[in-house]
Amino acid sequence: MRHGLYYIAILALVIASAAIAGCTASPSTPSGVAAITEKPLYAHATWGWEVVDLSTGEHLASKNQDMCFTPGSTVKLFTTAAAMELLGPDYRFRTPVYLVGDTLVLVASGDLTMGGRTLPDDTIAWTDSDHGDANVLPDATLTNTDPLAGIDDLAAQVAVAGITRVSDVIIDDRLFQPETLADPDPITPVLVNENLIDLLITPGPEEGTPASVAMRPNTTLYNVVSEVVTGRTEDAITISEEDGTITVTGSIPAGRAPLLRTWTVPDSSAWARGLFVEALERNGIAVDASPTGANPAGYLPDGYTEATKVAELVSPPFSENVRHILKVSQNLHANTLLGIMAAHEGEKTIEEGLMIEGSFMEGIGIDPATLSLIDGEGSSGNRVSPEAAVTLLRYMAGTGDYQVYRDALPILGVDGSLAKAAGPDNPAVGKIQAKTGTSIQGDAFGIFLTAKGLAGYMTTQSGHEVAFAIYLNNVRVTSIEDIMAINSDMGDLAGVFWEAW
Repeated sequence: MRHGLYYIAILALVIASAAIAGCTASPSTPSGVAAITEKPLYAHATWGWEVVDLSTGEHLASKNQDMCFTPGSTVKLFTTAAAMELLGPDYRFRTPVYLVGDTLVLVASGDLTMGGRTLPDDTIAWTDSDHGDANVLPDATLTNTDPLAGIDDLAAQVAVAGITRVSDVIIDDRLFQPETLADPDPITPVLVNENLIDLLITPGPEEGTPASVAMRPNTTLYNVVSEVVTGRTEDAITISEEDGTITVTGSIPAGRAPLLRTWTVPDSSAWARGLFVEALERNGIAVDASPTGANPAGYLPDGYTEATKVAELVSPPFSENVRHILKVSQNLHANTLLGIMAAHEGEKTIEEGLMIEGSFMEGIGIDPATLSLIDGEGSSGNRVSPEAAVTLLRYMAGTGDYQVYRDALPILGVDGSLAKAAGPDNPAVGKIQAKTGTSIQGDAFGIFLTAKGLAGYMTTQSGHEVAFAIYLNNVRVTSIEDIMAINSDMGDLAGVFWEAW
């Protein structure tokens, strides 16, 4: 009899524990969720989310919270958090120039913008659709800044130092080893205009007339030839380069706003060197070497002395870089942070930067089984669980850098990559700060959306401070309208959570 009562008691405890665990892991789903997540478009998709009250730690809503999802660019939340933890929001890149004999050496510091986006108030300029995405986003625009401002600043300082002639210019690009990850743009320690040539294509006055192509930055390193015509429709714009001549072909309709496209320079160090030579010459400094050709890195010295420093470019605070990366989802800058973190810790490779980031994530309590990071940008090989994302967000909310981190996020329906991510009736427009993420691939049937994500913070309708992460994987899409609908649904789901508490 005693055995029977004992087993009944144990069974009761198990049932009670299961009930308690169930309340913690799977709280009630707010009304309005099913109307979004059970649409026919998502019949074969997988949803997951985690919503946690920052003050109490209460799990307000959960679904598949410990399942790994393809996360898209929400990975940048992890990259920027690790970098800010290591460097601090007030860190500034310092790019010096030394006179070694009769040669000027610019030592690359990893400065992500090199003065080319700096505004008078020491902030970094950005647009909702960054020029780095111009070849895939039709509404990408340029900032109203001079991409050569930092290079010109350094050249002017060299002139003030009394230097009137040098034999050559070298870029010291030894901060970390260059590498190419999923994004095709090489990760290097030197970036001038994101190592891009901007090509602004303007249609002629009427059908059949030539279109014009303007190049930015203005440089003699490349020549641009336009074979774009003004047509009835917009045909594929193609860009090719041979022997320093960039040729742009295609068709653009009359009356269309100027179309932005970009071309990536093949050698970032040679690019920076050539631009610096041109800037020196604009400032009255004769350079005996041609601005074209390879960077003569084989002549770099073993080290430098403070006495030979003749110029230095100081960046805005690192918090501005974080804001730029998160607001517009800047892939190249996010990937470069891995090299910068490695160099900061005395290492040299992107892989070592990833290991540093991984140690940070494990140190703040993220289970490695729920997170896999292979780059800084968020390519399709990464995996993130809602639980891992919210653990990171909760950690950052408890640090002194929380407000900087939160303010760097796009605002739903207002700016950055979330500017157009909310339906017209979404009550949470302007009240949610979050990072979005998208991964799309072409396949035998057309287009397949492998990932959509949204993770960040909100102050709910009733005043709760909340961290949340929402992921959607594996949706067959048949049109651009489907993709826009998914963007809107993700924002609207966040709006449902905003209304629920």
